[in-house]
Amino acid sequence: MSELKGPVIIVDGKVDDNDDGLKTLQADFDAVGVTSLAVPNLESLASACDDALSQLVVLRSENTPIKTAKAATKLRQLCKDYLIVIALNDADKSQVADFFRLGVADVLEPNRNIAALKQTLILVGDLSEARQRVSEYSAQLEKTNHELQESLRLLKQDQLAGLEVQKSLMPESPLAFGDYEISHSITPSLYLSGDFVGYNFVLDRYLLFYFADVSGHGASSAFVTVLLRFMIGRVIRRHMLEQDYVALAQAPEGLVEHINTQLLATGLGKHLTIVAGSLDTETRQLRYVVGAQQPQPILITDGQAKFLPGKGKPAGIFEDASWVVEQTQLPDKFALVLLSDGVYDLVPDKEIADKEQTLLDYLSTNSGNITKLKDSIFIDYIEDPRDDISVLLLTRGM
Repeated sequence: MSELKGPVIIVDGKVDDNDDGLKTLQADFDAVGVTSLAVPNLESLASACDDALSQLVVLRSENTPIKTAKAATKLRQLCKDYLIVIALNDADKSQVADFFRLGVADVLEPNRNIAALKQTLILVGDLSEARQRVSEYSAQLEKTNHELQESLRLLKQDQLAGLEVQKSLMPESPLAFGDYEISHSITPSLYLSGDFVGYNFVLDRYLLFYFADVSGHGASSAFVTVLLRFMIGRVIRRHMLEQDYVALAQAPEGLVEHINTQLLATGLGKHLTIVAGSLDTETRQLRYVVGAQQPQPILITDGQAKFLPGKGKPAGIFEDASWVVEQTQLPDKFALVLLSDGVYDLVPDKEIADKEQTLLDYLSTNSGNITKLKDSIFIDYIEDPRDDISVLLLTRGM
């Protein structure tokens, strides 16, 4: 039993020297070693009660009417706020069940004995202990909820800041060079995206590009996209400063191997799928590497769409992995499309092979610019995508 605190508060309604009912109540509590305090009305209760969770309040039934809805509601609220016991008189003994339904902790019979009063004190003590546990739990829950809300607020701020960082690292879209135009679109499933693209024209001849999908979602995956941007950026800047046409002619040879080594060194446990490519804008010679990226790169010419060959492991898992550079001659007019696997969610077919064929059908005549391409696969019409949905489009003469 929890120890009840303070004197028992008796709300009498009379409080005069000739009140035999009050004297009997006080004598009974004295007999079990409990002090009592009489207050004249409920308005005095709040100031008299020091601890509503552990201080017993006794109401006398003759002063506690419950026959009207308003009176019953008032008592029900009192029972929620205080530990209420009703001291019955003979006339109100028939209302015992009604008092209990309204939430009183117990009732004191008119001709009670000391044993019955002790039992009431034990029962009310147990109720007090239960209410204190609920109160402590509620306070802890409220504190935890407040801390959670604050954490979510800070997380949202961090993610919005991260989003601005990601956006600032994205290339200009669309970007044109002569007859060539390259553009992209990224629709994240969260504030931050694990998809990332990069491209730029180098030394007035080569278009270098990459299209990556980092495993997982959220801040950790977004961090890897930033790391990826700087890793590749350093390589490209070195070639530009040294005007290394030989290395650029062989690009992207060795690039994914370099990314693989750097990712493993971070120890973040992240990997990524990637397509990295280099286009000689003078000869239209395309060289590219596929690192487990799905769907495969799609080439559209003369109203026909097809997947380009190429396969390889994801980067960031296997230490000694290597990737084969594919090479193809592009026609005078073409569109090259790269898609992240989130696009599969937009296609109604069930099997991957059917989804891929549907994508080819959609894109074969709708890839002249990024707006038409997005419309053809309904990218702008989906709310709350389950996965990041990204597109990169390179065109010439379309």
